[in-house]
Amino acid sequence: MTLPTLLCEARNRFKQHLDSCDWSELTAGRKRILEVFLRLASIEGYSAVTMRTLAKEASVKAASIYFHFPDGRSEIVSQSLRWHYSNWGYSILKAIDKISEPELFWDALVSAVARSQISIPASDLWDLLVRMDRVGGFLEVEFRQEIDHWLDLCAGLFQASAAAIGYTVDRGRVNMIMSMLDAGSNWGQWNGDAADLDAIAEQATIVSRAILSAPIGRLRRTTTPDEIAKQE
Repeated sequence: MTLPTLLCEARNRFKQHLDSCDWSELTAGRKRILEVFLRLASIEGYSAVTMRTLAKEASVKAASIYFHFPDGRSEIVSQSLRWHYSNWGYSILKAIDKISEPELFWDALVSAVARSQISIPASDLWDLLVRMDRVGGFLEVEFRQEIDHWLDLCAGLFQASAAAIGYTVDRGRVNMIMSMLDAGSNWGQWNGDAADLDAIAEQATIVSRAILSAPIGRLRRTTTPDEIAKQE
């Protein structure tokens, strides 16, 4: 069996964007600084990571950081977030790239996202910084647009995958599923064991299908508690 054209196109757009990120000039020194920043920010919080702390943990002089990243902190933030989503995206792509059955594709997609979200600490940091930027606007405009495009590609992949298994869902329904997966580290309560991660990923696929199958329309009371009391 082959995947529907629309799903193949969504997967190809996802891959093409990942391939467009040029890491050919990512030296060992730059890579170490990015990875140390992500690790420190995930543990201590974004605001707590100073250039001095970063230099100490990366075992380099502070001046060396500016040699690698002339624009300083803003460049480190944007590049570290880009580095994270590139690695995250390729891990998802690896899980779905050879699948040709729509039903299996959906489960593999959801499972891969759940696993990556839970097992990679920087995933929560990435989500947090994106939300913080929505309020504070601290990212460069061009990079913010890149993030929005990336999120659209992710949502488009989910939407096309849902359509391939018979569900016509709008972006709001897709966002519900993606938000559920983003919160995986909270509701999953992973204990660090591989078998437990398998169970969480399976639970995520079950919940995702339940969301797909939920009645279309607004989920709200048609009768308020006061109105019920009056009727009694």
